[in-house]
Amino acid sequence: MLASALAACHKDPVETKPHLSFKDLNSNVIGQNGTLRVTLNFTDKEGDLQSLYVVRQRMNAHGPDRKVLPYDIPDFNGQNQGEIQVTLDYNYDLTLGLDAIHVAGSNPPQNEPDTLQLKFYVEDKAGHVSDSTSPKQVIVIR
Repeated sequence: MLASALAACHKDPVETKPHLSFKDLNSNVIGQNGTLRVTLNFTDKEGDLQSLYVVRQRMNAHGPDRKVLPYDIPDFNGQNQGEIQVTLDYNYDLTLGLDAIHVAGSNPPQNEPDTLQLKFYVEDKAGHVSDSTSPKQVIVIR
């Protein structure tokens, strides 16, 4: 996973606790070996964000299938507003650790697409954690 940052300084009031909001994603259907790119907006008074967390929950599983994926993010050099661009890889971020759900009775054998709910939040160097944000559900073709 690659998280990159584009920061811009504005005069809007910002708080010590980071805030995160969803801006955009490249697609809500990801094909095999594809990539999901998500853009998030952030504010943080000190500009000291250090970690991004992605909570990945498969909604079509029978039972809990939830995982928190931690990532380091680039230094913002004190910028208190901007964008975080998150790139989630099919094999390492979207499907790693998730067994495929086989479609019963399919011939030839087929797998059910995964329906994922992704939530994002950030933590700064002082341990303040942002509110979480999420795009609409993402379908991952298996």
